[in-house]
Amino acid sequence: MSKEIFTVDLHCHPNLKSFNSGFPKPTRNMWENIEHKAEGRFAKTVNEISQHVLKESQTNLYKLAEGKVRVFQISLYPTERGFIHMRNIPKILIGNRGVNTLQAVITGYEKASVMEMKKHYNYFEDLQREYEYVYAQQGKSPDKKHAFVLVNNYIELEEALKDKNTLIGIITIEGAHVFGTGAPLTENLSLEELKAQLTANILTVKRWEFPPFMINLGHHFWNHLTGHATSFKRPINGLVNQNKGKDKGITEAGWHVIRELLSRKNGKRILIDTKHMSLVARKEYYAFINNYNYVNPEDMIPVVTSHAGVNGYSTMDSSIKEPDVVPKTRHHRFYRWSINISNEEVRMIRASGGLIGLMMDRGMLGGLNTIKNVTSINDTEKQRKEYARLFWDNAFQIVKAIGSKEGWDVVAIGTDFDGTITHMEPYESATKLPLLESDLKDYLKANRYQEELWFGYSPEELVRKIMQTNAMNFYKFFFV
Repeated sequence: MSKEIFTVDLHCHPNLKSFNSGFPKPTRNMWENIEHKAEGRFAKTVNEISQHVLKESQTNLYKLAEGKVRVFQISLYPTERGFIHMRNIPKILIGNRGVNTLQAVITGYEKASVMEMKKHYNYFEDLQREYEYVYAQQGKSPDKKHAFVLVNNYIELEEALKDKNTLIGIITIEGAHVFGTGAPLTENLSLEELKAQLTANILTVKRWEFPPFMINLGHHFWNHLTGHATSFKRPINGLVNQNKGKDKGITEAGWHVIRELLSRKNGKRILIDTKHMSLVARKEYYAFINNYNYVNPEDMIPVVTSHAGVNGYSTMDSSIKEPDVVPKTRHHRFYRWSINISNEEVRMIRASGGLIGLMMDRGMLGGLNTIKNVTSINDTEKQRKEYARLFWDNAFQIVKAIGSKEGWDVVAIGTDFDGTITHMEPYESATKLPLLESDLKDYLKANRYQEELWFGYSPEELVRKIMQTNAMNFYKFFFV
């Protein structure tokens, strides 16, 4: 394994803003810094009230290079139309043009792309266009100082790392709606017709030169495959409706997709990323994986949640004893909703040889009052210390759940940068990941924080495991 110090990001979107910079053809490339347009009084108002979302690229390729993020999982994401077709209330208040402006300002997409999305639901066509766009971005940077390549396995990854100026992408997908579900047409298909469509589209993806390493089965909206977890708080949940299918289990079509993705008979295995699946669906999937791994110890399937936080509950059942509403997470250190993972889930992920990527969304790492207190700190240095402590608290909760030194083998980082997250102010983009690393090490050194849970590791070793080595070890076993 390479001895170079760098960061591996399990989940980010360096492609989204540039891919959606124009329709039918993107006008920008993945190296460019894209700032969200806010032209006109209403656009500037939207920009002001959504300051918690950074209005420029967080992971364009130059920023990844500056932040020493050599390896990153590029998440392809054909935008779910649930984001685009908003509730009637905002339409009544601001009109269709106002809605288009709101969506463009928050996402950074061009209005032409937003308006085109409203005309059709062909997610699989969107997916293929996005893959082709990312594929074509490979090559030298505009200034010729860097290069970007995609890789297909660990051997290719190790080879690409030999050139210290090369950035290495691994294709992933966020949401299995990309195979053509979650659309009005899906409702009119018989189960056999739907399975046939899913089989064909999955086979097409597996035949790509760089098929995805993993895919989220669910995302924010009903996709006819799996229930999703509640992910939106105010004010977003007043603008979009994610009630349909929320908290449901895995459907028969969903099980068909899982088996097709995990199969080696139709091409490379594509792992399932459990982030965004409802807890009911996750429980069903964990049982399936546990049984498979028991029968097939020589062919283990790891459970991965690429960008998450912990919820502090001891069991999955306790995670959903209360509904996912604001009071549930107001007064706790952690973000308590069931989209985050419990101690019981941590142990299941560890048993499968899987990984947990802690994300850079402050709203997913801490409870409402926790985040309110941290964001109110005016002293930047003090605020950085509090964010470092919050990040460590999430990591320590994972280690406590496992109860041994092996707990440190599970924790990685999946920023979700450029995924329209509520970023931590001092670490607004990939360029600040070296600062985060430094702050994490310094916090442990200065405070000997929860030293009994270090299990003999030094602060430097713990940070390196999270930022690099755990992911690289995972690739060595499973990225084949």
